Amino acid sequence: MLPNPIPSTKDTLGFDHYREELTRQGRLPDIGAPKRGANEPVRQPSDRVNIVWFMADQLRADVFGFAGHPFVQTPNLDRLAAKGTAFTRSYCNSPVCGPARASMMTGTYLNDHGVLQNNFRMRPEATVFPKIFEEHGYRTASIGKTHCGRGSQEIWGQSQNPQDAFGATMPASTSFNPDHFPDAVYLHHQVSPNPNRLLYGRYPAPVDVTKSYRIVTEAMKWIYYNQDPRPFFLRLSFDDPHPPVVPPEPFYSMYDPEEVPDALVADVQESLQQKPRVFQEYRERMGSAALTEADHRKHAAVYLGFVSHVDAQIGRFLDYYEQSEFAANTIYVVNSDHGHYIGEHGFAGKGVGLHEGVTRIPTVVAWPGKLPEGRTSAVLTDGTDLMPTLLELAGIEVPAGIRGRSLVPVLRGERDRHKEALFLQWSDFGFSLVRDEWKLIWYISDNEGELYHLGNDPGEKSNRIDDPALESIRRSMMEELEQLRQSTP
Repeated sequence: MLPNPIPSTKDTLGFDHYREELTRQGRLPDIGAPKRGANEPVRQPSDRVNIVWFMADQLRADVFGFAGHPFVQTPNLDRLAAKGTAFTRSYCNSPVCGPARASMMTGTYLNDHGVLQNNFRMRPEATVFPKIFEEHGYRTASIGKTHCGRGSQEIWGQSQNPQDAFGATMPASTSFNPDHFPDAVYLHHQVSPNPNRLLYGRYPAPVDVTKSYRIVTEAMKWIYYNQDPRPFFLRLSFDDPHPPVVPPEPFYSMYDPEEVPDALVADVQESLQQKPRVFQEYRERMGSAALTEADHRKHAAVYLGFVSHVDAQIGRFLDYYEQSEFAANTIYVVNSDHGHYIGEHGFAGKGVGLHEGVTRIPTVVAWPGKLPEGRTSAVLTDGTDLMPTLLELAGIEVPAGIRGRSLVPVLRGERDRHKEALFLQWSDFGFSLVRDEWKLIWYISDNEGELYHLGNDPGEKSNRIDDPALESIRRSMMEELEQLRQSTP
């Protein structure tokens, strides 16, 4: 029997206990203790598949056991990856929240849906795919962050976003107060009333006070009380590990900064002379230039602790959900809106850069018993592919006029190629093309760019944009990039 996620009170002064006391005194008849399950919600699993989507914010692609990280502990995400396919070359369409999420929700590029930056509204004609699920008989719900240029009530049948108790993320029950984070380090090394300027610190309360914990509790309650006979599409959307990077204990102290790989520390020392002017200026503007090697090491270690905190909360939900009547026929999805710099190129957080640390995202799709398990795939895929993939898996027709392509043939092991190239974008002036092992980054602000062979230079340290030997590659990629910039779905 699925346990009620709402803890029972042990207050002996409560109404029930008073009735029992009157019985013991002979003043009322004994009606016996309530039978276990007497008021249990009657859950009615549908014959159609349910979908549970775990979405994180600013979660890198390389910080999991299943991704080969040398020491980070992510047993719950690892177990999900073991049940399905993990995509090792999955990218966001933009390394900032609103635009990346809008591309996932619509299956289109930034210039299509109109969300070029976080404060932009999605074009009213854009179709968001949870609505397509609703139209085909699904109950839909999202618990946590939405932030995609359209209100959550315009996307999901039900939605809620628990408040943060200390103002670290929005919405919050109180304003952010730096006094609650006395050991925090801030960008520019200047204490700020803006939580987005806090680089890392310790959350000043136990795990069960955090927003991620509360998101899971609300999702467990949603499952417990779900008596709707329709299949459902449920998203748990975590704000973490988005800055401020403030995990609670024991996760804050889980990893030693000295364990941070030396390759990352070497990146901190990397010369920026090969990087475009806009990247160098933005790094200075956002305060990363003031950070020391020790700052970067500690930031990376605390960030990994935040990842393990998110993993633990996902584990709470999985342990609960797998006891339910719905678990036998469920598609699980894990992804993030974008990644996070933890020292590469001397940068912390995110910015105008389009490098691997901020554009590659974790993507896992699993349907135990229906799709092959324990697989990895290196096909090129991006956020626009989520919409058609889930629709096809659910037996729903994929609409025309989108950029995304279904990954179902890859998931079934029927195909080992997917997209030939990926198009990424930062606002209206930064663009990137990923094709095979090559990656081009171009800024129209100064007509400067970067070109890397990711197979030989995964850290993107050797910019070969001006290498005469690569003129034909650069020219063909520039032509393709320009075609994608000007194209329509």
